[in-house]
Parts: sequence; structure tokens; C-alpha cells
Amino acid sequence: MTYGEAVESALKTLNFGTTSYAHDQYDAALLQYANAAVLELTKDSRPVAVDEDITITAGKFLFSDLANAVHSLIRVTDADGNLLRTRADGDQVYTCRPYTGAAKVTYQYYPEYVTTATMNDTEIPLPKQYHQLVPIYIVGQYLLGDAGSDGLARGQAQVQLFSALRRGLHKPENGTTRSHKLRNRGW
Repeated sequence: MTYGEAVESALKTLNFGTTSYAHDQYDAALLQYANAAVLELTKDSRPVAVDEDITITAGKFLFSDLANAVHSLIRVTDADGNLLRTRADGDQVYTCRPYTGAAKVTYQYYPEYVTTATMNDTEIPLPKQYHQLVPIYIVGQYLLGDAGSDGLARGQAQVQLFSALRRGLHKPENGTTRSHKLRNRGW
């Protein structure tokens, strides 16, 4: 699902229609809620992990050379897949042995805010099971800002639905070892 599809779904739920007028009026506001939803859900599913090919020169590369703002560095491997030990110092990352050449950097990042110009092309960077929650969050937050009591009540219902579905994604399946505790209290 793209950000644009999430906003479109929210427009339908809010009965605003999907005309160009509705998009002109509401896209910017609803997209802010979509960005907030993705950031909120990223806390649950961990920051997004990505592999990126880079070139290391003289045993050094910069975080700013990567496509996204790095939250945490997971690993750096050379062209043969061998792990390179590294240490970071500000924006610079040094390899512990001198290395020059192609490498693969695996790191985590929090998603950037999407603008209305790119929302139709940008996929929501979360696992697929979280995508359904984004339009619910958008509708809930929009209705909470509605001055009328009906809008407030509907907004609270949407927020409760979002919270319940979000909690449901974290429950262990029945029958797993983590879903049951045995308590032996004796006789």
C-alpha cells in the first residue's frame, strides 16, 4: 500500500469522496496523519532495515553517503560477504582493517516524512500486516480534531479500533510456548 492509497481509503471512510477537489482540500492534512501513523507503528515493528551497496575508500565511509538517516548500523560486509569490523565516529565509519572496494551496509532507519508530491509513489515502509492500520489512524486523528461531539465520539472509536488492532498484532498465537504459563503452587 502506498501513502496515497492510505489517504484515498481514509477519504472514502470519511465520506469526502475521491474527487480532485477532495484531494486538493484534504491530502496535505491527511498525509500528516499518515506520516504520524507510520512513525508510531515503526516503534512496534522496529526501524526499517535495509541493505545498501557502497564503496569504501581507504577504510572509511560516511553515514551521510547512505540513502537514509541511519538509526543503527547492523553490519558491513565486503564484496565476498566477509564481515568487516567497524567503529563509528560522528558521521564517519572506519573499518578496523584497511579496506578499499565494494561493500554492503545493513542498517536500520526511521522512515522520512512523505510529501504530497511523492505520496502516490512511496510504499509504506512497514510489514504488510500494519498497512491496514494506517487509514484507521488517519480517520481517527482527523475526527478527533473535529469540533463537533459526533466527530469526537467517532474519532475516539477509530482510535480505540486502531489500538485494539495494534495490540492484536503483538499477541502470541495460541499454543505457542510463550502463550501459556505453568504455575506450580503445590498442594
